Amino acid sequence: MITPSGGKCPKARVIPDATFAPRELDLYRGAEPWMPADGVLLVVEVTSSRPELDRQAKRHCYARARVPYFLLVDRDEKQVTLFSDPEGDDYHQAVWVPFGKALELPEPFAFELDTSEFA
Repeated sequence: MITPSGGKCPKARVIPDATFAPRELDLYRGAEPWMPADGVLLVVEVTSSRPELDRQAKRHCYARARVPYFLLVDRDEKQVTLFSDPEGDDYHQAVWVPFGKALELPEPFAFELDTSEFA
């Protein structure tokens, strides 16, 4: 995904673990390998061997690209965080739950994410 670098976003390109967009936009069919973030509603990251990249750098890049929601599954912290309300280099809202609790996802998703299997 192409993101505007600068500020707290060190890169112009990031690879999310999952990306969601409205079906009617048809963003993925025929998309270039590095597609713009325009139209993307939610990105998901699951922490890996470099968790700070997911927790910090990628979060700032997605906010800078104005992706409305960023869902972080943090395996080390054993929690799931939904970031929302991007402005500038960061998100202004964050709701987290420990693994095992449900996380309510807002419209247009509107369901509870069951994290009981994450533990």
